[in-house]
Amino acid sequence: MAPPGRINHARHLSEAEEEAENYLEHFYNKSEPNKRRVSFVQRGAMNQAQFDEKFDYNKPHLENELKKQAKKFVRRFYEPFTSFFALKLFIFDLIPILKWFPEYKWKTDLSLDIIGGITVGVMQVPQGIAYALLAKQPAINGLYTSLFPPLIYMLFGTSRHASLGTFAVVSLMTGLSVEKLAAPTDYDPSSFNETDIDLVKLPSPTEVSCAITITMGLILFVMGVLRLQFLTTYLSDQVIAGFTVGSSVHVLVSQLKTLLGIRGLPRHSGPFYLFRHLYDLVMSITRANPVSCGISIVSIIVLHFGKEFINPFIKRKTKSNIPIPWELVIVILSTVFVAVTGVDTEAKVQVVNKIPVGVPNFSLPSFYLIPQVLPDAISITVVSISVWLSISKMLAKRYNYELDSGQELFALSFASISSSFIPSIPNSCSLSRTLVAVGAGCTTQLSIFFSSLIVFSVVIFLGTLLETLPMAALSAIICVALQGMFRKFADLIDLWKVSKIDFTIWVVSCVSTILLDVSTGLIISVCFALFTTILREQYPKWHLLASVKGTQDFRDAERYGETVYFKGICIFRFDAPLLFHNVECFKKSIEKAYTEWQKSHEFYVLREERETILNTKLDGSDESIDGKMFQTAQSTLNTHSPDILSRHFVIDCSGFTFIDLMGVSALKEIFSDMRKRGILVYFANAKAPVREMFEKCHFFNFVSKENFYPTMRDATSIARQRQLELGFKDTGYVPEHDRLTEVLSSHPM
Repeated sequence: MAPPGRINHARHLSEAEEEAENYLEHFYNKSEPNKRRVSFVQRGAMNQAQFDEKFDYNKPHLENELKKQAKKFVRRFYEPFTSFFALKLFIFDLIPILKWFPEYKWKTDLSLDIIGGITVGVMQVPQGIAYALLAKQPAINGLYTSLFPPLIYMLFGTSRHASLGTFAVVSLMTGLSVEKLAAPTDYDPSSFNETDIDLVKLPSPTEVSCAITITMGLILFVMGVLRLQFLTTYLSDQVIAGFTVGSSVHVLVSQLKTLLGIRGLPRHSGPFYLFRHLYDLVMSITRANPVSCGISIVSIIVLHFGKEFINPFIKRKTKSNIPIPWELVIVILSTVFVAVTGVDTEAKVQVVNKIPVGVPNFSLPSFYLIPQVLPDAISITVVSISVWLSISKMLAKRYNYELDSGQELFALSFASISSSFIPSIPNSCSLSRTLVAVGAGCTTQLSIFFSSLIVFSVVIFLGTLLETLPMAALSAIICVALQGMFRKFADLIDLWKVSKIDFTIWVVSCVSTILLDVSTGLIISVCFALFTTILREQYPKWHLLASVKGTQDFRDAERYGETVYFKGICIFRFDAPLLFHNVECFKKSIEKAYTEWQKSHEFYVLREERETILNTKLDGSDESIDGKMFQTAQSTLNTHSPDILSRHFVIDCSGFTFIDLMGVSALKEIFSDMRKRGILVYFANAKAPVREMFEKCHFFNFVSKENFYPTMRDATSIARQRQLELGFKDTGYVPEHDRLTEVLSSHPM
């Protein structure tokens, strides 16, 4: 159908077919002059049934397909034991270090891995201590998490750069769960009295943390066995970005009391707890510790200027990607300051206190806590694995190596399960450490060994030196590390320009996480993102198509100027699966397309037909074209076989990737309504699963298979042949100035 303003450029089928045939003949002769090729023109136009019969279409059996998939799933478990070679491949895939370590390039990669590993290890120490306190755990638990899980991952993982260990958002979520289930961290069992009997029954923060860790490991293991890593795709980049920024707000607010040196604030949980916490903080501002405030301010200034100005300046001058570890600088300077001045006792500055040294104690995790921590563990697992896979895949693609997502689930599972037998917290990927590892030149997983040596030295020998480390300095490290998260607000302007829906997903994810809770915000974010997908399918775009000049293609008529329009033939496409939630939209789109088709000259196949309808309108009749007036005009003009109609409506089914019973019912309704209007409906480009659905629903008993065509060219050619059988002459449209017609066309029909 020709859109308004382009009707004079309409061309007709005979000319288009001639141009297309000449084009194809010229192309084939030019590209392969000595080889005869089969083209569309040579096979001739045919319907879908003829096409399937000619080219031997075979319908796959659903039962056989299900058996095939079931056998494939079961075969994964017994296939490694069918031969020695299969068992060897299975072991090498399960333990990737057996593959890459024998091929390690000692001369070129060792020095880079040593430098990169030491750089990451230096960052692991302050971050491990700080994020452990964020998770409401003893400082040493963060160091254990930075030491043992990465070593386990080195054996089983396939990512060469991702840094496993503590992560701010995961630590925050762990801390919130610990606050709900564990006894307060400042509770002293030696001061027991009868009113504290409920606190005695509560598990310790470490027990809750280890229970979350092993539950997380079991969830990852089940996901690995069932190959469920695809579930992480439901967390889009906008969901993760908005959620992490919202979680960062929680992290920042949770550190304000430590930055100010305020103690004894009540604990809150549940929706809107953040605002209750801020209210308590404001009401207690007079209790702020001046020395803690001073340590916080100086630490933030040093960290900010060091990272933002000094490190880039040194990088430009030295051409080195190894940054100065300002976190470690702050840890050393603040620890020395407190030890020399004694402000921890005089000014009551809160410090880390005792950090045990030596090998950690091994014990079984509290399995009875698994049902209680399961909901929080699922949320933590989803966030952890989504962040991990997104970063790991990005780096693997950038540095051109293969990342096995399924094996990553097993690697993280083994790391979590093994670390739950020692005091630890749930682990994940840290973007800041990963970027430092990449910048420092890490090339393989061996860099984890050298970073672990740094953490190991602190755990075994140097832990006692950090007993006077002020908590305010650790909070400053956490807050400065969040500045990269908050910079994502600047990306919202570009996101709004690119996609309004993605912008909305980001905002809803961030706001819901801030207002309600971290776990609740994650659920709302995922549900809203899925809802937008349904919403986009519920109100999809629809188009009227036209043949592109000189080709066999049909494209959107409003986007291409060099198009060919067919009189009496309307081509319609609906760009979405036809399901229950958009059936009404589909039917309305058909009506809009039909109305627009009526307004064009292509709607009138015969000149006499158009004049009959106009004369009827001039008689003062208020009936629409869809009523008795049209049927009368049609019966007058159709002197030939009543089974062959001169007006044809072609539905391009290429957008119907899925269809349900309501969709099938809607097509029946459209077909019936169009036939009442004297219009024959064609279905083209229907995919095989959609046609099989039609067969199951007995759709072909209502609409004959002869109305289905494999391509748009088949449908339009058959429609044209039927028009010619009615005596339709393919004459070009000659524009004429008819004032009366012009006035009528400007008013509603």
